Amino acid sequence: MNKHINKIVTALLLMIFLAGCKDFEELNTNPTKSAVVNPNAQLSYVQLLSWGDWTMNEAFNSYSGSFAQLVQGDYNVTNWGGQYRRSNTLMAQTWNRIYGVAVKNLVDVINFTEDKPLYQNVQAVARIFKVYYFMLLTDTFGDVPYFDAGKGYTDLIITPAYDKQELIYHDFFKELKEAEAALTSGGGSISGDLVYNGDIQKWKRFANSLRLRLAMRLTKIDPALAEQEVTDVAASPAGFLGTSDNALVTYMDINDWDSNEFRRNALSQIWRGRETYPTPFICSTFWNYLKNTNDPRLLVYCRSYDETASAANNPFNRVDLTDEIATQQGLAKFQPCNPGFFWYTVWPGGYWSTLTNKWQDKACRPQVNNAFLRGNAPGILFTYAEVQLLLAEAKVRWNTAVPGTVTAETYFKNGVTAAMQLLAQYNTTPVTTTAINSYFTAHPFPAAAENRLQMINEQLWILHFNNPAEAYANWRRSGYPQLKSSAEYGAITIESSTIPRRLNYPFTEASYNKAAYDAALAGLGGTDNWNKSVWWDKQ
Repeated sequence: MNKHINKIVTALLLMIFLAGCKDFEELNTNPTKSAVVNPNAQLSYVQLLSWGDWTMNEAFNSYSGSFAQLVQGDYNVTNWGGQYRRSNTLMAQTWNRIYGVAVKNLVDVINFTEDKPLYQNVQAVARIFKVYYFMLLTDTFGDVPYFDAGKGYTDLIITPAYDKQELIYHDFFKELKEAEAALTSGGGSISGDLVYNGDIQKWKRFANSLRLRLAMRLTKIDPALAEQEVTDVAASPAGFLGTSDNALVTYMDINDWDSNEFRRNALSQIWRGRETYPTPFICSTFWNYLKNTNDPRLLVYCRSYDETASAANNPFNRVDLTDEIATQQGLAKFQPCNPGFFWYTVWPGGYWSTLTNKWQDKACRPQVNNAFLRGNAPGILFTYAEVQLLLAEAKVRWNTAVPGTVTAETYFKNGVTAAMQLLAQYNTTPVTTTAINSYFTAHPFPAAAENRLQMINEQLWILHFNNPAEAYANWRRSGYPQLKSSAEYGAITIESSTIPRRLNYPFTEASYNKAAYDAALAGLGGTDNWNKSVWWDKQ
């Protein structure tokens, strides 16, 4: 972008000089603005974008969150992700925003900071974030433009080739390893860092943790490489994210649907919705798993609310009926939506509420806790809880790949404990230590390896409730929890009878990048089939 701006300025100066006009600087320069974008400002921008852009995140809610059976019942969630309808517009939003905003700015930052020692750390963080965004892209779509992406300005590449996901992953490992090594006390300040406030040691640990996530993606397709990468990164002196290293993006309590407003949590904005009353209903799969395991997070994630005139367009004015239902009616009175069903498809049976002195029926459909609907809910990039659960799995699979005497069970307990405590970040009712210990007593760590892998990945599924793209990816990767399709619940399904394994490329690619697009489709069997698995998704 900077080089492009400079070329335009140079051309305009030449044109004005030749035309004999007044000095360009006098007529056309805004004295309050710089001709060069500060890379720190661009870094802030892409960090906010991650969870602040509702257009980018809408498909992750309607498709990923629905496919992973975390939410269900809301019109968009059920219509698209629950009944397996393809919306090119919805899918293209994710593609277009990541490429058109995030990747473009990150490539620009990386190019601008090249050979500038005072920006060495800024460049390293930009490289890490570039891997983060491209991981979202390739895990969602499969083969995507990578090596030539974002080079329209610098190299005039406007029809980038689609690269094989396997090659992209190999480059991810290289990029993260090099970026982690490049972070140094002499590499300049990272003044635009909204995640760690310029703490390079935490960014080193973030890079290593992201590399761990990448390595575990390969447990089925290339277990040898997965083990090799885990062994290598586990030996890094910088280590992984610790208890105080959760990578969270802080937002403001704003309710605004402007597509350029990134200062509030976009997933919260989506869950809050545009209608008079929110409809982010909980999927029965998620509800039943928590209920059947007596998980203390059940009524932290899931709440039931009364709709009154005073709560119109203000969900935080709704009367919370959860405790009344649980204590007076029992948990069986809650009726979450099955996959593929709208909340109103089968009208919920109700009860007489003494709290509101009226009949309640819709309120028996549990919804996402109001705490997650606030604009200032943190955006989750990576957590200590995930690191510990991934290390637990690595220890089960390879043992010596993770050095030290910490057992898989200890990693598992650390991860689950941290996941339960993480909910306090949303100002929810804290899960007590007593409740956590009781949960472990009731659910001892299994002896058999496969049962351990199942328990670990079911906990990752719960952890990623607020990160649906990762929940969907880890389900495809691990096979846990074992999900039934919407069709198996008796729902109407339109363009698939099974849970799709990827999203479709934008239609515009067939027009503006046809040769590369056609080559990508050849790898899918000739059509853009959303039931074809991405490279690492070996079923």
